Amino acid sequence: MIKFYYALFVSLTFFFVTSFAQGTETFTNIPAASSSYSARTWTGDNGLTWNATDARTDSLLNDAAICIRVGSITCNNIPNGIGNLTFKHKQIFSGTGGLLTIKINGVSVGTVNPTTTVATATISNINVTGSFNLEIAQSTSGLRILIDDVSWTSSASSQPCTEPTAQASSLILTPATSTISGSFTAASPSVDGYLVVQSTSSSLSSPPADATTYSVGQALGGGTVVSSGSAVSFTASGLSAGTTYYFFVYSYNNNNCTGGPNYFTISPLSGNTITNSVPACVAPTTAPTGLSLSAAPASISGTFTASATANHYLTVISSSNSLSATPVNGTTYSAGQSLGGGTVVSYGTTTSFTATGLTSGSTYYLFIFSANGDCSGEPFYYTTALTGSKATSSSGNLPAAYYNAANGLTCSALKTALSTIISSNTTVLSYTPGLWDAYYRTDVKINDANTATVIWDMYSDNPTGADPYTYTPGTGQCGTYNSEGDCYNREHSFPSSWFNDGSPMYTDINHLFPTDGWVNNKRSNYPYGETSSPTFTSMNGSKLGPSSFAGYTGTVFEPINEYKGDFARAQFYMATRYESQIAGWQSNGTADEALNGTSYQAFDDWYIKLLYKWHLQDPVSQKEINRNDSVFVIQGNRNPYIDHPEWVAAVWSCTNLLSTTGVNDVLNVPQKAVILYPNPVTNQTATIRFEKAFTQNVTVQIIDITGKILRQQTVTAGQLTIQLNTSKLATGIYTAKINTSRGIITRTFVVK
Repeated sequence: MIKFYYALFVSLTFFFVTSFAQGTETFTNIPAASSSYSARTWTGDNGLTWNATDARTDSLLNDAAICIRVGSITCNNIPNGIGNLTFKHKQIFSGTGGLLTIKINGVSVGTVNPTTTVATATISNINVTGSFNLEIAQSTSGLRILIDDVSWTSSASSQPCTEPTAQASSLILTPATSTISGSFTAASPSVDGYLVVQSTSSSLSSPPADATTYSVGQALGGGTVVSSGSAVSFTASGLSAGTTYYFFVYSYNNNNCTGGPNYFTISPLSGNTITNSVPACVAPTTAPTGLSLSAAPASISGTFTASATANHYLTVISSSNSLSATPVNGTTYSAGQSLGGGTVVSYGTTTSFTATGLTSGSTYYLFIFSANGDCSGEPFYYTTALTGSKATSSSGNLPAAYYNAANGLTCSALKTALSTIISSNTTVLSYTPGLWDAYYRTDVKINDANTATVIWDMYSDNPTGADPYTYTPGTGQCGTYNSEGDCYNREHSFPSSWFNDGSPMYTDINHLFPTDGWVNNKRSNYPYGETSSPTFTSMNGSKLGPSSFAGYTGTVFEPINEYKGDFARAQFYMATRYESQIAGWQSNGTADEALNGTSYQAFDDWYIKLLYKWHLQDPVSQKEINRNDSVFVIQGNRNPYIDHPEWVAAVWSCTNLLSTTGVNDVLNVPQKAVILYPNPVTNQTATIRFEKAFTQNVTVQIIDITGKILRQQTVTAGQLTIQLNTSKLATGIYTAKINTSRGIITRTFVVK
């Protein structure tokens, strides 16, 4: 009788283990916190690859959780079948009508309706045997759903996986320079799949382990997994030229069974081959053709037709119509490097380029050399270049009649007219790659060493000293980040949650700037503001903390003084471009902190006052003017408050909220501390005298009544006076703006 009960216990234990074994995904390993929506990939609790589309990773539910917008969470080839599925869910931000669809092997097995309350969903009696693919999809536009703690039981009908009795046969390997393709004959009796491993050793130190699912790229026995699945062909890539590689093919069973995959590890099918050697470099015999150039005030972009005998191109720019030297074979040139009296713009396989950091109204000469790479001794050049010249524009690309419909208007009538103008003939950019590509033209500068083009990140740039870090356009994109300086992403200066991630606002580049991912995440969807007690300060001095600006006490993000006007004018643009929609955004996310639910005023009183203050204290810069011209080419519209800074007051003056005192000293220093004389200026030179010398360099800008910066000079530490050259200034009223580390000092003067 004891033996009977022991046998019954063993049988029941086996039944419960095989029928109710559980898998989980707690999202512990999701990529580092990011508030942007993009594709995500990570290794899950079960050791398999999980993917999410249109997802962010900076939210918590039980702990780390994934947030999907109009996207899905997937994991393929989960072993042992599925009986029941449970997971936690919650809607964040605003909206209603969320719908999650759960699919197994592409077939819907249930739906869930998330709300703003945390709940647990259970899908019972799925009972799919063998390996399965899981998908949880969110399809309601504008909503964002958190998902956490996914768990499932194995299928009640699954049986233990049996070990195959045969391996595949007849391995055929076909090498190339950096790849090897392979095919083989399926095993007989048939099996469920094959694990292919490559190695530079003739043997593996260990075979695959039963019940372990291996991913492509995973290490195994001193080798690397190439493929796993039912296919009888594979391709190994990223290999070294002229190198011997060994391949091992193991058969396994894992369908309609538990405990799999079960591998047959005796005498795996194996073979080896040598990748092809890199060919010797041969110089191209022709240059590219068809050079087309376009210019902005500070940049020149170009495209050309590829040479039939080349696979790489070197682009050089110069202010001279000839180079004193040509590229040397075997030398790879980097952007910013000098060559023959010119400067390298780019080297690579693409047939387009953009040269930045140029002087407006100047003629530049371009030289494009064809080259061959991916060969021994690379690169080899064809030293007769395709050439062309182009002058950077001196006055921007604003059409003369662009704003005619706004002439003579003020207040709400002016704002509505501007909205109509800047909403016409626009192009909606894609989030990826549209914005990434646009930043190559709109937001780049030359680095401090004048050796390379870098991203102009207003959350990290240091206008008065060395930048704490820089990003190379394209190669520094986020991705994931764990600290400041890791990568740059796309900052919605007007938070995307305020307009429910709607289009075209989500990709409107007039308010989207490339910024450090970590600092962007710190800013989150807080309004801009001023804080005297920051809880976070970035390396360039941008701050997060409780508001110290009158009228608001919540958390705000304060950029450095140099860029406060840039961000203020981007906010004014959004209120104007989307005047017909902004009244309905107040209940979205944290929008109520800054929006007042009206079409005309748009912003809360405190926010209008703050933005107008910033608009005055940081007038339009050449950076903004150049960017506005570039955006006009790419997106087809402009920020009117960059072209006409005076329109900010003209539009919002009817709110009775704007200061009428003009540009005042932001730092309340005595008049004698900074004296500008003579005033009026009549002899083409003015002098600024400081009562006490600054301990570090400061900048002085001359600004006209429209807010445009006309001149900029540096006052070095210890200097007590500076001469301002006013010889080319027309008769009128101007402001001298002194930018210090503690704030801004202004002095108004008249030129006669």
